[in-house]
Amino acid sequence: MQELSRKVIIEIPKVMGLDISITNEVILVWIAAAVTFLIFFIGSRRKNLVPKGFLSNFLEILIDMLDKQVIKENIGKEGKKWACFIMTTFFFILFANLLGMLPFPNHVKAPTSNINFTAAMAAIIFITTIYINISNNGVGGFIMKFIPKGIPAWITVLVFPIEVISWLAKPFSLAIRLFANMMAGHTLIFIMLGLVMAIPVFLKPLPLAGAVLMNCFELFVCFIQAFIFAMLSSIYIKDALEERH
Repeated sequence: MQELSRKVIIEIPKVMGLDISITNEVILVWIAAAVTFLIFFIGSRRKNLVPKGFLSNFLEILIDMLDKQVIKENIGKEGKKWACFIMTTFFFILFANLLGMLPFPNHVKAPTSNINFTAAMAAIIFITTIYINISNNGVGGFIMKFIPKGIPAWITVLVFPIEVISWLAKPFSLAIRLFANMMAGHTLIFIMLGLVMAIPVFLKPLPLAGAVLMNCFELFVCFIQAFIFAMLSSIYIKDALEERH
């Protein structure tokens, strides 16, 4: 499948067995980061009380939505400190998702359709929650959060590993959810376009129409998956900020 191909742009010798060569996928991640920076740089140049222009107004709508429905709703008063982190995460993933909508199928795809990228993003959230937990509660307090208060000591032996496994599953599910949704959507579009080339002429409009509809739906998926990732990240940060219960 050409759409899912990986091309090495600059080959670099392995370091401790790790392949750190620069591929088309790495370039796409850099592009997503650059677009995120440029969009906000351009959109924030005019520091008006009332935003002017399509870009400034569009960004204000998204930022206001994130502030009210994600940060304040989930984290509360302490959310202001983490607003920039969560919003940057949302927009970076959004633009990474949207790269997959560009009509260059050979080596241009959504970086989020690569499990390595989504795992790295989930790991950032995971490490952040560990940092918050240890900063607020210390190492001992962090460990004690896996032991519910008031339970008998003998049950602790059973409950502790279950709580740890449940906690470790959070970043795993965060990575898999984003990867699976983005991979599935683009794969379906690719299959439909392949059918256009393979079936008789009188049937070609059916998969072609399906591909067009799927592209429109995929735009919605790009936004909703970025929103869900930001939402879950804020919930995990809130859990890390809470004291043991």
